[in-house]
Amino acid sequence: MKIRQATIEDVDRIFEIAQAAFNPSPWPKRVFVHELKSPRSTYWLSEAGFVGTTQILDEVEIGCLAVDPSHQGQGEGRLLMETVMAHYPGARFLLEVAADNLPAQRLYQQLGFSTYNRRKRYYRNGQDALLMEKTG
Repeated sequence: MKIRQATIEDVDRIFEIAQAAFNPSPWPKRVFVHELKSPRSTYWLSEAGFVGTTQILDEVEIGCLAVDPSHQGQGEGRLLMETVMAHYPGARFLLEVAADNLPAQRLYQQLGFSTYNRRKRYYRNGQDALLMEKTG
């Protein structure tokens, strides 16, 4: 599985993956365009998934990890996350995940993330968000 840094030319594919993974994407395409143009943001793209990051000093926020449902459970999300973590050695990684998204929580825990806070009714559907971190 090949993973590379995405460019602005990949925005349609990133949005397509987000649409499939989140059905529909909670972010409009213009958000991805903005982030792909930002010097602080980096997107990593595989055949059927992507992860978006924003780096500020020694902290890296994982803004989105998405894998097309037809490829979920095959290690693509893990490989994307491992690529990101290897690119930023020693960084503190931050992310949020829906409290009912147990597969994603398991992945993050296996990668060394731990929960440090919970935001009640954070998402539009009323679901809580778990805030997770990992220190490199």
